[in-house]
Amino acid sequence: MVKFIHTSDWQLGMTRWFLEGDGAEAQSRFDEDRLVAIDRIGALAQREGAEFIVVAGDVFDSNTLPERVFQRALDRIAKLPVPVYLLPGNHDALDASSIYNRAAFQKMEDEDVFVIRDSEPIIVRDGVEIVGVPVRGKYSAEDVVGQVVSDLQPTAGARIVVAHGQVEGFGQDAGATIDLEEIRRAASRGAVDFVALGDSHSTAQLDPEGRVWFSGAHETTDYDDKERDSGNALLVAIEPRHTSEASSKLNVAVTQRRVGKWRFHAVTKEVTSFDDVEDFFAHLDSIPEKTTTAVKYSLRGTVSLTEMSEFERRLATQESRFAALYRRKSGSDLTVVAEVDDIDKLGLSGYPLQAAHQLSALSQGNDAEGMSIAEEQRQAATDALRLLARLVGEKE
Repeated sequence: MVKFIHTSDWQLGMTRWFLEGDGAEAQSRFDEDRLVAIDRIGALAQREGAEFIVVAGDVFDSNTLPERVFQRALDRIAKLPVPVYLLPGNHDALDASSIYNRAAFQKMEDEDVFVIRDSEPIIVRDGVEIVGVPVRGKYSAEDVVGQVVSDLQPTAGARIVVAHGQVEGFGQDAGATIDLEEIRRAASRGAVDFVALGDSHSTAQLDPEGRVWFSGAHETTDYDDKERDSGNALLVAIEPRHTSEASSKLNVAVTQRRVGKWRFHAVTKEVTSFDDVEDFFAHLDSIPEKTTTAVKYSLRGTVSLTEMSEFERRLATQESRFAALYRRKSGSDLTVVAEVDDIDKLGLSGYPLQAAHQLSALSQGNDAEGMSIAEEQRQAATDALRLLARLVGEKE
């Protein structure tokens, strides 16, 4: 039996623009928590008796990380309690400018940190070997993984292939897609027992036998309308092969374990009455661990000016609770319709009252003569009316 941890796509040094407001306080916590998640992977390895850790590409966010970010990341990796094997991915490709060419890596093998630089078998111990497929450029016109596994011969021990790239059309960041059929043939002849993949940030089993997996990123990196299941590491257990015959099947057990803390939620809601707005805020209230949660929202529908003022007041309170909370630039259209009662409730008189009525008419798409105006003008009038209502509310 061999146990190991499969993880990938740490992308250490990653920044998220929506966490960089208010002095980048949330971004700083995000940076630290991405390092702490590595500690949790190490603790998982110790707790479960895993012999080693494979990081299937994109350990670093780029080959041009500042030295301060790089050294802090490397210090964390060096503290892992078991040997760790790092595969270059498309973000940290093994090219002339590779981060793995930095002098710090020359002594990392003394810390049991190994960079997979070619596809020669790495003997972990008797009966266990790793065959890696490092990425050497951002794009490749060929399925290099397929080429490597097609040349592998049956083995009596456990063989783990570590690679980085997309499968069957899931994106193009790493170039040509990986041929699952070639992997299946290699597994059927006893040449491959498990394929640890990186590139997709969502955890996914890619074959019915459970021998090919994306581990997903160790910490959430994108919203859940795109990144379905991240923040995990995989504990993989393989029963050793007792014969080189292809008919000898290995038992492979994969267990998904949560190691991340952050959540990024995408919320979309149709607003037909203010009750729907109330539901939106109730949903925000129900989200746990708000300081490590980012929310982007899209609300579509119509509200009155009074309701919009209440919405913005409550939203300002919620914004202070989350790591990030903001309206999506596209797909969000919460239209304000100012009724006569709304204007009266502002308690204005004289020129401000006259301006409010003019803005109300413009916000509904018509000028003083009843002619249609451009959408940009209508939106500007709506924004001005909302600002006027907010300023009145603040004065009160």
